Amino acid sequence: MKKQLLNVCVLAVLALGSFSCKKVYDDNSLAPLDQAYATIPVTVTNADFFERFYVVTATAPSGAFSITFSIPADKGKIKEITRVSTGTSGLAQVQDGSAAKASLLYSWNGLTGAAAGSVVTPGNGSNTITFTSDLSKYTAYRTRVGTTLAPIAATASTNPQAPNQINFYFLITLEDGTTIIPPLVRVRAI
Repeated sequence: MKKQLLNVCVLAVLALGSFSCKKVYDDNSLAPLDQAYATIPVTVTNADFFERFYVVTATAPSGAFSITFSIPADKGKIKEITRVSTGTSGLAQVQDGSAAKASLLYSWNGLTGAAAGSVVTPGNGSNTITFTSDLSKYTAYRTRVGTTLAPIAATASTNPQAPNQINFYFLITLEDGTTIIPPLVRVRAI
């Protein structure tokens, strides 16, 4: 009986000890997930599916698709889609002094050489913007940057449980100069 009472007392002390500790979150630690939200949320208004990420479909025979981004009206107006990238990981952290800035590695915009990445998609003075393209342009981009950077074929998959999806990453610039990197958007070839 004394052994059981001792076990209960030890468990009670351990339980009280675990509830008495409070973690202090600072800039060098991970914050709770309920505080991990975007200051300017971006939604894809024409998404066909939402599977952790927005999914837009590109249908045969043309393979044309469009991705329409929207931000809340009180957060500003979209100036342009500055950069677009595809592949398995289009984002890289670049250290600039004390602030880390995200940048797009390989830009979809532009064709080759010095002009690569210099073409932007202009906005229309509102809080929405649309990026349009097709799978043949994606194939040309994939050829330009190399197959190891964008491995997904721009054709429909024969297995409906494993569709071919292309990850697109975007850098959106607002009229006040603020830049936003929304969550990736997948284009599904069907």
